[in-house]
Amino acid sequence: MEIICASICYRGYADDEVQATLDLAPRIGYHWMEVHGPLTWSLEAIRQFDLPALQTRLRTSGMACAGLYTPGWGGQDDDDALAHAAAIARCAGFAQALGATHVTSTGAERRGTRGALERVIRCAQAVLQAQPAESAIRLALEPHFGNALEQPADFSAVLSACPDERLGVCVDTGHFHAAGVDMPAFIRQFAGRIYSVHLKDHLGPRSVGIGRGEIDLPGVLAALQATGYRGGLTVELEVDDPQNLARYTEEAYFYLSGLLGQKLAERN
Repeated sequence: MEIICASICYRGYADDEVQATLDLAPRIGYHWMEVHGPLTWSLEAIRQFDLPALQTRLRTSGMACAGLYTPGWGGQDDDDALAHAAAIARCAGFAQALGATHVTSTGAERRGTRGALERVIRCAQAVLQAQPAESAIRLALEPHFGNALEQPADFSAVLSACPDERLGVCVDTGHFHAAGVDMPAFIRQFAGRIYSVHLKDHLGPRSVGIGRGEIDLPGVLAALQATGYRGGLTVELEVDDPQNLARYTEEAYFYLSGLLGQKLAERN
């Protein structure tokens, strides 16, 4: 499993989180990054997305792009859901051009919003319909605490309505922990449809550095390995002390390399 650095790991630490990832993460040993914004997180940002510029920045850094974070699945009404679907489909095209494997996002509305999950389904169906047949990009639904996509039943509902295997799920350890989800059970339930993993550590609902919290990350990795997951592990840091993000990003790489049995000398 590749260890991927999400650009959110430098959000609040540097003015340009993408450039900070490209500059700093390779010095630690990361070879792959995910672009989590601010280039891709809103509909307006997608309209302004500069693909050639990002390709040049990646090429100059020597890093590779594993995935993109997109606008949310669904929307406030059917028209908004279709607008989100168009943006997600466009992001999938960017991902294909960047040599990435997947795009990921959570629902566009909060949990309990009337019709929110139904609009996630309509959005997902529209994205799948818009995808070129030759596209190899996987589409991943991510949980967020308090979001329309939070509990296993939410993902079951969407995947049952959208059996196309291009659509799957993202395991986000921080949001699942905050929502009280049994992660090993979730991983077993959705084995084969897990296309992305976002690794966080938490103390209760609060995000902390990887290895500094209470989440059983070794147990999560063991469950993934037992089900044959061979995708990447994306480090995400959303901590309260962004001035320490550079240190936490380095600690995360060392910690996960140790769990995976990877020799650091072979990765630098």
